[in-house]
Amino acid sequence: MSSSPYIFITGGAGYIGSHFIEHWARTIREHGLPHRVVVLDNLSNGHFQIIESLDAEFQRQYVEAIIFEKVDLCEFEAVEALFQKYKPELVVHFAGKISVAESVEKPEFYYKNNVDGSENLLLAMRETDCRKIVFSSTAAVYGNYEGDAPIEEGTVLAPLNPYGISKLRIEQSIQLASEEWGLQGIIFRYFNAAGASVTGQIGEWHEPETHLIPLVIESAMNPSGELKVFGRDYPTRDGTCVRDYIHVTDLAQAHILGVSRLNKNEVNGVEVYNLGTEQGTTVLEVIEAVKMVTKKSIQVKEFPRRPGDAAMLVASSFHAKQVLGWEPVHSKIETILRTAEVWHHRLQDLKGKRPGL
Repeated sequence: MSSSPYIFITGGAGYIGSHFIEHWARTIREHGLPHRVVVLDNLSNGHFQIIESLDAEFQRQYVEAIIFEKVDLCEFEAVEALFQKYKPELVVHFAGKISVAESVEKPEFYYKNNVDGSENLLLAMRETDCRKIVFSSTAAVYGNYEGDAPIEEGTVLAPLNPYGISKLRIEQSIQLASEEWGLQGIIFRYFNAAGASVTGQIGEWHEPETHLIPLVIESAMNPSGELKVFGRDYPTRDGTCVRDYIHVTDLAQAHILGVSRLNKNEVNGVEVYNLGTEQGTTVLEVIEAVKMVTKKSIQVKEFPRRPGDAAMLVASSFHAKQVLGWEPVHSKIETILRTAEVWHHRLQDLKGKRPGL
C-alpha cells in the first residue's frame, strides 16, 4: 500500500469524473492534494479507454498511477471491501444515471441505481470513518423554476422527474449523515455540463447520447442526420428550452476547490453550491452557434415537449464565487462548442478501440 492517503472517485471513467481526474493531475501541486486516486466505476456509462488515456497524463504530472476498481455501487459487499482495503479519506461521488427522459421511462431503475448505490456508499463511509464527500447533484432538483432572476441555492426544491428526485434524495441522505455521524459534505448542483478538455484527449461519450450539444455537433458532422427539437411552445424568447451551459473543465475546477476546502477542514456540516454561468442559451441558439463554429448545415425536426423538461434553468453562482473563489473561465458558448467539436472528431477513432481490461 502507498503511504499517500487515498481519495475515491466514483464514476471516474465517465464524463465529468474523468475531467476532474485530468484537472486534478494538472493542479495537484498548486492545491497541495497528495492523495492517490482510486477510480470506482462499473463502466455502464464510463469507458476504460478514458482511464488509460488519463493514466499516462497522470503519471507524467504526479508520478503515481491511477488505481482502477471495477465495482457496482449497488453491490454493498464489494463496495465495503474496497473501503476496507484502501481506507479513503475523501470521496468525490460522480457515479449515477443522468438521463431525464430515461428516468421518466424507468423511474424504479433510477431510484435503485442512484439512491441505493449512494446509500451503500454512505454506509461504507460510515463503517470506515470516512467523513468527507463531494457530491455531484443537479439543477433538476429545482424543477420548473418560473422566476426571471438566476436560481439561488435557497430556491424551493421541486424536481419534475425521477432523475431530479433521485438526486434530491441523495442530497437529503448526505444532510442526514452529517447530522447523525458528522459527515462533512459539499454538494454541487450543476446546470448543463458541456464541452471537452482543452487537450482534446477526453470529452463527452454517452451511448446513447442524450445531451443537446453533442447531438447538435453529431448532426453537423453527419449531413444525412436529423436533429430532434422537443418543444417550441415554452414561455421563452424563441419557444425552446433555456439552459445554462458550463464548461466541464470549470466544473472540475470547482470540485478541486471543494476537495481542498474539505481537506483543510473548513466545512462544518454540508455546504451547497450552484455551478453555472448566470447566462441562458436556448436550444435554437445552440444550433445556430454550432452552425457558425462548424460551418455546417443542420437538419432540424420538431417534436412535442418531453415529459419532465423545465422551460428555463439558469444559475446564480454568487455563493461559489464568494466562498470558493471559483470562476467559470472556459464557459463561453464558443469555447464550449470548439472544444466539443475537436473531441468528437477524436471520439470517432476511440469508438473503434476495445477496452483494455
